[in-house]
Amino acid sequence: MSLRSRLQPDNPLIRPNVRQRSLEFVYLLFITLTLIASQGVKAAGATSSDPCPAIDLSDFAGDTDPTTSLCLYIEESGATQLEDVLHSNIEWVRNQKETVNFGYDPSTFWVRLRLKGLSHLPPDVFLRLDYPHLDIIDFYLVSDGKVHEHYESGDTRPFSRRPVDHLVPLFPLTGKYGDQADVIIRLASNGPVVIPVDIRSKSSLDDAEKPILVWYGVYFGIMGMMLFYNAVIFIFVRELNYLLYIIYLSASAGLQVALYGLGFQYLWPESTTLNNLMIPLLTALMPFAAIAFVWRFIGLHRIGTWIEKMLGGLLYLGFSGLLIGTFVLPYSVIMKVVYVLSLIAISLGFYVGVKYWIKGIKEARIFALAWFFYLFFVVYYLLYITGLAQPNIISMHSIEIGSIIEMTLLSLAFADRLNVEKERRIQMQIALNQDLDNLVQARTQELEAANEKLHRISITDALTGLANRRHFNCQYREMFSRCQDEDVPLSVLMLDVDHFKAINDNHGHGFGDLCLQRLAEIIRNHIPDDAGIAARYGGEEFIAALPGTPEGDAVQTADNILHELRRTTISDGRTCINMTASIGVCTIVPEQETQMTAQLNEADRLLYKAKNNGRNQVISVSTA
Repeated sequence: MSLRSRLQPDNPLIRPNVRQRSLEFVYLLFITLTLIASQGVKAAGATSSDPCPAIDLSDFAGDTDPTTSLCLYIEESGATQLEDVLHSNIEWVRNQKETVNFGYDPSTFWVRLRLKGLSHLPPDVFLRLDYPHLDIIDFYLVSDGKVHEHYESGDTRPFSRRPVDHLVPLFPLTGKYGDQADVIIRLASNGPVVIPVDIRSKSSLDDAEKPILVWYGVYFGIMGMMLFYNAVIFIFVRELNYLLYIIYLSASAGLQVALYGLGFQYLWPESTTLNNLMIPLLTALMPFAAIAFVWRFIGLHRIGTWIEKMLGGLLYLGFSGLLIGTFVLPYSVIMKVVYVLSLIAISLGFYVGVKYWIKGIKEARIFALAWFFYLFFVVYYLLYITGLAQPNIISMHSIEIGSIIEMTLLSLAFADRLNVEKERRIQMQIALNQDLDNLVQARTQELEAANEKLHRISITDALTGLANRRHFNCQYREMFSRCQDEDVPLSVLMLDVDHFKAINDNHGHGFGDLCLQRLAEIIRNHIPDDAGIAARYGGEEFIAALPGTPEGDAVQTADNILHELRRTTISDGRTCINMTASIGVCTIVPEQETQMTAQLNEADRLLYKAKNNGRNQVISVSTA
């Protein structure tokens, strides 16, 4: 299908009747004749060779929807560069749809938007891409063939690269480079390619997003209450059904956190790997838990036919494989398979609910209704992400709408079962109340142990096991104050591996990590905890602080580290190398706080002096 046909406003899935088409034709003909009569020669001038109309922002009132003024160029190879777009004869095609949704498409998309009246814009005006799951976004502000601004975004890049800290990509617009400019955006994604663009001021953006934030609060509030309610029940009744339901609820809520982009913004902003892993992982985990839940809730393992058991088992194995495949298979492959299997699983759940409802199982009545609503909204969502249904408030939030209805109904089904088991739970409640104090104490101890573990993790470098930079800075400040009070020297060693980039390039990052781990062991051997603190300062750079240690002893420690490093052969079974390092040592007797930064800078300067002098050596200085 050509780009021009993909951008036409008529959806082939929605065909108006003949009468409606006739009325539309007459209406369009009337408008065309009126324009020709009133505009004359100007109408002929509208068919310019450039199909991209300029958007006039001179009278910008806070928000503008430029969707139908977008021009697009789609390439399958991904080889086109910005220079080609700026200086080649690109065949731009104007979008005529109110929304732009290409579904799953591995092509590279170039979007062009011509703007004028930029000098009249108030401060804090942004172009917004109101979709958080595009992998690669490059934004260019161009005028007179020159790129004035380039911003990066997309969920395969760290969140910190975004020009504005916001849930969805925002790009500042400015008139400081002239009244007219072109916005060029390069997009690529393994997921659905949805391009909802608008231009908004800060106040308009806040007003537009208030209902969304309210919706987030309502949705996660409901999910939180359900999780808490079922978790409390599970604690008391210890029934596996509730645990499976809790896992299902948690996966559903976690999936929405990832889909909304909240996870990337607040939980793992610098981990693009985790960000692109969470959606397929949770999308597979959710039906996996749902199948296990249905299996026990309806009792298919006891009353199901062999076909139902076989289908359930196959789906269970399928989602198990997807959970593992999430770590090795491409995102688009995982998601497409998950959607197909999820649709089959939900349909099977609806069938099972109706069947056993007819057979008189009370809980199956509500169960069937729950899966019916969820099936409906999941199908609607699948139509949206594949481009067969255009974005709107229902399609964009159909998964969470369906999940709230489904989970509310499933909670009612649980309530039915709770009424049947009420007497048994009351007896268990009496017994559990007697152990409540012990349980609270045990949970408190577990929490304290978990907090201690989390504290250790938070101050430790995961690769080397040494302290991380943040912890070193805290400890160094305390050591500085102590040495200042006691009027004793404080030595700082700054160490950097020689030619580490070549080690990574020639032997791979895995072998480079092994080298850093071996170096950390050597440092730890020569600087025990009671002697000072050693930390990984960044990359292949390490740092140590030795309170109460004069320059001679600090230099001796550095020489010992360097000597052991030289004679240590590092091997992974295939590759063997010996490393060297350069070390700068700075010793002072602390007198005032301003010396802290100066000492660290001096140690760093000495380190690079050692590198410039030929590496594999220690250089020191003392003001003590």
